[in-house]
Amino acid sequence: MLPAERPLAEQLGVSRTTVASAYEDLRERGVVESRRGSGTVVRTRRGDRAPWESGATEEIALTRASPGPWTRLPELGRQALDEHPDAFLLDGFDTIGHPALRAAIAERYTLRGLPTDPDQIMVTLGAQHAIFLIARTLLRRGDRAVVESPSYPHAREALAAAGGLVAEIPVGPRGHDAESIVEIARRTAARLAYLIPDHHNPTGLSMPPELRERLIEELAGHGTHLVVDETTAELVLGAPRPVLPFAASAAHPHHRDAILTVGSLGKTVWGGLRVGWIRAAPDLIGRLEAARVVGDLGTGTWSQVLGALALERYDEVLADRSREITAGHRALIGALRRHLPEWRVSPATGGVSVWADLGEARSTRLSREAARLGLRIPPGPQFGSPGVFERFLRLPFAAPGVDFERAVEVLRRARDGDGAAIPAPLRAELV
Repeated sequence: MLPAERPLAEQLGVSRTTVASAYEDLRERGVVESRRGSGTVVRTRRGDRAPWESGATEEIALTRASPGPWTRLPELGRQALDEHPDAFLLDGFDTIGHPALRAAIAERYTLRGLPTDPDQIMVTLGAQHAIFLIARTLLRRGDRAVVESPSYPHAREALAAAGGLVAEIPVGPRGHDAESIVEIARRTAARLAYLIPDHHNPTGLSMPPELRERLIEELAGHGTHLVVDETTAELVLGAPRPVLPFAASAAHPHHRDAILTVGSLGKTVWGGLRVGWIRAAPDLIGRLEAARVVGDLGTGTWSQVLGALALERYDEVLADRSREITAGHRALIGALRRHLPEWRVSPATGGVSVWADLGEARSTRLSREAARLGLRIPPGPQFGSPGVFERFLRLPFAAPGVDFERAVEVLRRARDGDGAAIPAPLRAELV
């Protein structure tokens, strides 16, 4: 039996909305079930609950939009041991980041077209840690915040957990409506805005240059801090190409100082390498470091050593990733054309996923039916406000080892209600 939502939220020091969202995610995955009057319990795994898709012996998971470990990681580990044994002589408590890694991150931004000094960099425990640290440092309870919709759900949760009142600006499945976005930004008068301008999660789209300039002017010009998530910015489909950082589009230096850019090695090198960063004005970096010690005592030394070595080979990393995600995208789109040609898919240019319009509002039902067939996929509403995006599914193409032909075939069967193979007890539960 799991705790009730309110007591658990109070115990963890997070909002009840965050706990409710986590429980809903577990229910969608089939890990727990909730019954009126009985609370929420962990489901047991019984033999008759195995995936019933014809011939299936294991589950397909489309729950995470993230590549697997970079294949040359063991080489980095051996190199780190050979060249940096002195790392084990450090005390290991580092709330700002090792100078060599901060310099490497700053140099990467400079090479991409955004001159950056190491004192503008803080190393974090990944991108999610960076987003939440920014939110709880800059937001006061009741402040307005704005996010794109759809968007990365854990960022929305971080803003809400910090007390922000979250409003939305739309990202359409085919692109950005500039006039609508600028008007909403103007009316919202937010203290903080969270954006994914390049290879947006979940659509894979990128914000056009002219909209970037207008949005920076509108938001920064009225005192809004812009949190720009660039964790997927350099994951491109096709041949690798340079991607100009969002902050480089700021026309005025003081507008640029309002932008906090979040990056990470999690999507490019390895999710297990908990190294992210924040690029911001030095005074903001100082505020963030002062606030950080309440929650953690810094990023691990060894992870930073590996991160610095990975950045030395970052062009090689990105070239490998482009080949991988391009192949995955091609396989996914091909399978959709064969099995679900009616679905309209966002024209992604990079990133980790596409946003599929199902043509009807049945995303949650489809997610549940697919789970009966052995395919786990989150429904569209998890990427926006409750009840919104029932017409959509996020389809990741970056996850390693996925048989996209089989996955899309399962989705087609779930959509068409092909339940001939469902055991009788499960068929009753589908009502």
